[in-house]
Amino acid sequence: MNNRMFKTAVAVTAAAAALGLTACSSSSEPSAGAPTTTAGAAFEDGKKVEGTQEGDAPMTTAVPVLPAPTVDELNARLDKAMAGQLTAEEKATFIEDAERDPNLVDKFVEAAKKNNVKAKITSVGTPADGKVKAPADVTIDGTPVQGATVEFVASEGGWRVSHVFTCNIVKSAKLDSAACQA
Repeated sequence: MNNRMFKTAVAVTAAAAALGLTACSSSSEPSAGAPTTTAGAAFEDGKKVEGTQEGDAPMTTAVPVLPAPTVDELNARLDKAMAGQLTAEEKATFIEDAERDPNLVDKFVEAAKKNNVKAKITSVGTPADGKVKAPADVTIDGTPVQGATVEFVASEGGWRVSHVFTCNIVKSAKLDSAACQA
C-alpha cells in the first residue's frame, strides 16, 4: 500500500512539474496539447474587447501649496461652522472628505451642539505635506481637552478641517457618517 501511495505522489509531482514547464515555456508558439485562451491573450496584450469599458489610469494629485492660515482665519471658519451659518458652497469646502457625505458638516454642527463642544485655535504650526496642526483650547461639556489640536488639510479651496477631528466630534455624539468609516 505504501508503494502505491509513493508512486501516486511521484506521478502527481511529475505531472505538476510538466505543466509548470509548459506554462513557463519561452516559445511564442503554443505547445502541443497546451490549452490556450483568446480572452486572456487579448486582456494581457491590452487589446480592447467589445463590450468592455476602459478607464483612465489613476491620477495622483499634487497637494496644493498654500500659505499658512492665520489664527483669526481658522477661528472665523470654525465659529461660522459651529454656529450653523455655512452656505452650501462653504459646506462643500469646509471638511476634508466632505464629498463622501453631503451631510457631514450638518452632523458635525449637530454633534458639537449636542456635546457643547467649543474650539478656539490658539496658534498655527508650519504647514508640512499639505497639512497644518493648530493647537486649540477645546472643551466638551465644559471639560477641557488637554493637548488638543485641530488639523487642517490643504485643498484647492483653501484649508479644510481634517476628517479625523470632524469624525471624532461626530462619533462622540453617537452619530454616523460614510466619511467617518475606516
